[in-house]
Amino acid sequence: MTHVAVVGAGMVGLASALNLADAGYDVTVLDRRGVAAGASWGNAGFICPSMTFPLSAPGEWKNGFDAVTNKDAPLALPQPFNPKLWKFLTTFALQMTETKFKRAVDELAPDLKDSIASFERLKDFGVEGKFNHSDFTVGLGSEAELNHFIEETGINRDAGVPSVVETFDPREKPYFTDLVTHGAIVKDQAYIDPPAFVQSIADAAEKLGVKIVTDAEIVTGHVGADGVGLVDAQGRSYSFDGVVIAAGVWSDELLHKLHGKQATIGMAAGRGYSFTAQVDPEYLPTTPVYLPTTRVVFTPYRGGVRVGGTMEFLDPDAPLRPERIESMKRVASKYMKGIDLENTTDHWVGPRPVSPTGPPKIEALSPRSFVAAGHGMWGIAHGPRAGEQIAQIVKRTLK
Repeated sequence: MTHVAVVGAGMVGLASALNLADAGYDVTVLDRRGVAAGASWGNAGFICPSMTFPLSAPGEWKNGFDAVTNKDAPLALPQPFNPKLWKFLTTFALQMTETKFKRAVDELAPDLKDSIASFERLKDFGVEGKFNHSDFTVGLGSEAELNHFIEETGINRDAGVPSVVETFDPREKPYFTDLVTHGAIVKDQAYIDPPAFVQSIADAAEKLGVKIVTDAEIVTGHVGADGVGLVDAQGRSYSFDGVVIAAGVWSDELLHKLHGKQATIGMAAGRGYSFTAQVDPEYLPTTPVYLPTTRVVFTPYRGGVRVGGTMEFLDPDAPLRPERIESMKRVASKYMKGIDLENTTDHWVGPRPVSPTGPPKIEALSPRSFVAAGHGMWGIAHGPRAGEQIAQIVKRTLK
């Protein structure tokens, strides 16, 4: 039986392993820390095709100025000059034209149209994680913000992504403060509890025979004509017929070791933050809530809410910065009622793998090596489809 390694036990890696095992491969997942230990754990869990856009929208460069002048801005650039980061940001800024943005929207549209259905197909593999179909509630501070949001969702609709938006009076929702003057409902989206759902994929994969090794930090390796060799930080060596790199923002480092600099994506760690808060039952949202102006989200989570947001470009393994959590709390207190922001838990930061041109890289690098990474903020949402795609590529390529 052909033996394939998948490096990375997040949503994309485990979905890849699941599809490969179903296709008849002997699959081993190698991860340096554990299931959903990276960007998959503290994700907001949004599956929202109508509201998903390439990050390189025209005019988004203005957020860079806000990052310097406003400590509560959605974007943070907390590090000194870093040539690698500024090369990435320059390349990223060059994508912010109408033509390139439209091209990226069209390229992303097939993934968006299929994202919810791809989660439903996981049930065929025995994945038992709860998948919540839901409308999304959007709170805005002016009519201009509402019109801009409706215009944004129209971009996806024009690309063929189903997108139905209805307006409502935000006074109907007990949890909004008076700063929320306009409201929108985005129909037919979904959300998950990310760590629980990703663990359910791991459970289903193991039932299909996938072996998951959760203390294997790959430090070197070689892709040859006859096979793949990998060595982890403990000195253990592994031999495979093929390898799929799905290690999120750490994928570039592994690709460099296996293939040299020419194979790397050039990703940056767009770190996101989240925390858990309890909510007065009178004010508990029953659907995910999004504040577009501040880019802060609220997901129903284990009896309370998971509050998520921010984009911070910093080393992926740098420690959590408490000031970013405090910033999100300030925003939450301005726009939402009933949330206990004095006793929050699960403070988390995770590095989302942002590619410099926007779309992820899902392809064969050689007849024996493959990559599925660079999904940015949407690795959770696109993971099941990415797993299907890379499995098909492996089947066509690995002989």
